Amino acid sequence: STIFMIVGGLGIFLYGINLMGDSLKSLAGNKLKLVIEKSTNTPIKGILMGIFITGLIQSSSGTTALTVGLVRAGLMTLPQAIGIILGANIGTTITSFLIGLKIKDYALPIMALGAFLIFFTHKKKSKQLGGVILGFGMLFYGLDIMGGALKDLAKLPSFENALQSVGKYPVLGLMVGALTTVIVQSSSATIGILQGLYSTGAVPLIGAVAIVFGDNIGTTVTAVLASIGGSIAAKRTALAHVLFNLIGNLVFMVFLIPYTSLIRVLEIRVLHED
Repeated sequence: STIFMIVGGLGIFLYGINLMGDSLKSLAGNKLKLVIEKSTNTPIKGILMGIFITGLIQSSSGTTALTVGLVRAGLMTLPQAIGIILGANIGTTITSFLIGLKIKDYALPIMALGAFLIFFTHKKKSKQLGGVILGFGMLFYGLDIMGGALKDLAKLPSFENALQSVGKYPVLGLMVGALTTVIVQSSSATIGILQGLYSTGAVPLIGAVAIVFGDNIGTTVTAVLASIGGSIAAKRTALAHVLFNLIGNLVFMVFLIPYTSLIRVLEIRVLHED
């Protein structure tokens, strides 16, 4: 049943990407392209847009998936997409501090609204808008199905044992974080387990930081999935996302020890103030 949910969720996710992009293109065409161009015509604007969208939908994976979908539909260029992806990586760091709408929780009513517009309205524009809404809901519903099926795997003792063995080998922590996030399809799930282990002293700080770096690499799998069967530009967008996260986290691994020391100092100060 887990395999069926993974495969089915992936199918819904991919179809939602295509439906949303094609419907957007039919609905707005050049007008939407002009709006996107104006809001992302400079790197700073693109980064700010990425931060805003990620903060709004509470998912950097969702932001990158939406971006790849727009690139697939020809509504966004590669340089514009890279700016948004950079912003998504920044925006995801503030997600836990924001109280916002969790799109996955409302995927079904969003899909119902889209289907209603498609089947019970007669205007062409309304049907096209319904396609956009239905595709948007399917995108997050597919992610939710895959994540729900795979999050149970994160509770297995083998996952926790792997997390506990990273103290002496931070590189192993990087690999564990990346692999578990790829499998579970949620860096939040991996970090949730990690927080519990760290609070009990089961994982040292240096290993925990390495795992977080690995989570950031593993989360790029969503963009890769969204680019399957897409245009060359969509695949390049996904590749840019992978390379940015991979290179950035490998560079920070070089400074892992001083970075961990800084976090420990800040942690001590917070505890002292409390």
